[in-house]
Amino acid sequence: MKQFVFHSILAGTTCAIVTSAHAAFVTLAATQSATIYSEDTNAANGSGQYVLAGRTNQGYTRRSILRFDLSDLPEGAVLLSARVSLVVLQGNGGVRPMSLHAATQQWTTGASDPSGTESVGVAALLGDCTWNWSSSDGALAGTAWNKAGGSFASIASATSSTTVTSLQNWESAALAADAQAWLTNPTENFGWFLLGDESAIGTARRLDSANAAVGGYLPTLELEYTLIPAPGALALLGCAGIMLAARRRTNRS
Repeated sequence: MKQFVFHSILAGTTCAIVTSAHAAFVTLAATQSATIYSEDTNAANGSGQYVLAGRTNQGYTRRSILRFDLSDLPEGAVLLSARVSLVVLQGNGGVRPMSLHAATQQWTTGASDPSGTESVGVAALLGDCTWNWSSSDGALAGTAWNKAGGSFASIASATSSTTVTSLQNWESAALAADAQAWLTNPTENFGWFLLGDESAIGTARRLDSANAAVGGYLPTLELEYTLIPAPGALALLGCAGIMLAARRRTNRS
């Protein structure tokens, strides 16, 4: 709660306008997703119905990227919390950590769409991102990542101990801080990399993507936010009325 206090020296009164900030929630579906494959630097998956993260039984690494469009949030929104949710569809049993890292470079997606489980990518098309390229020209070149394997913050914004075939959630103050920064500077909204457990082989997991088939679960970002309004014209008029009434009482005494 924030108070705006106005003092009237002439009337000898104090007028306090109290504004309450009420929390609201919005749930956004991912607008972009992609998977990149370490063993084939030209392999892409920009339009598939799955994303993958972790290391395969052969020791190859998969990393995925997710982006959410924040433009529908009201101007001046102050984020209180953020939670990302995805469904793990397939992977080795047991509990495995998976983490979200803020992407630090622009990336794009193309029309590449592997078949089956999408555990192996297909040749990159125009606009696809790959292990080497943040945006491929479709002819074995393009705009390179600052670092092969993707450009992202070294410190995770959130980590979750995930299980298989269930809805998984990532929630932290750092996620909310990422989203707040992107809300303030939309051109810096590059989304998050989703990394699996890369410390051991056989940890790769498959999840629904932003292009999930009918019946799938799109990755979502739930934001809790508030608006803290400045005193409006009506509130100021109300305050002026109170002070005017107080002045009249003073003049009559």
